[in-house]
Amino acid sequence: MIELKSDDKKIKTILDFYILTNRLKDLLRAGWQRWGIKRERAESVAEHIYGTCMLALAIWSETLPEINISEVIMMLALHETEEIIINDITPFDDEKKLHIKKEGEKAVEAIFKNLVAKEVYFKLVQDFNERKTPEAIFAHKCDKLECDLQARLYSDQGCLSLENADHIKGNATLQDYVAQGLTDVADFFAKYDKKHFADTDDIFAKINNYVFGRKIKK
Repeated sequence: MIELKSDDKKIKTILDFYILTNRLKDLLRAGWQRWGIKRERAESVAEHIYGTCMLALAIWSETLPEINISEVIMMLALHETEEIIINDITPFDDEKKLHIKKEGEKAVEAIFKNLVAKEVYFKLVQDFNERKTPEAIFAHKCDKLECDLQARLYSDQGCLSLENADHIKGNATLQDYVAQGLTDVADFFAKYDKKHFADTDDIFAKINNYVFGRKIKK
């Protein structure tokens, strides 16, 4: 049986969690720095979370898949909270940083530990990471596609250029894209993430294909 807290304890728990997660507003997405973005400020992790949620709502609205969209939104809102402790990790980080990613579960456990609903939230994060449920698969695709769309917006604004992406030299996959003649950073993102949208009839794959080589903001 769950023991209810006094009002003072409830308020403290709520404020503590809010203050802790509020740090995501100031934690900038590390990947944009790696790509040498020319902008006063790249997006924060919190802004990315907002983007994934809005994207999920739009895709659900126009396709109406048989999923629990509320569960999807909760997954998207919660799974990045680990970065409060382990910071933002990108697919191009070295093995040492990727090893830190394995500490993500410990991080979310620590972040949720004082919440009454901690087990519910932790299970949602686990589901997202395992990507076995329809909701988790949908949420994961939203997470990947939102990054591709943000790259496209930044590229359309002239904020991204291969000239500022020094890490390309040490990445065989990205070097292959250069050899193929790709010059738009947004196309690098779309091509790299195509593997997450293997079903070509899937709306995510269609959107990914649509933005490849095409400006979406004038």
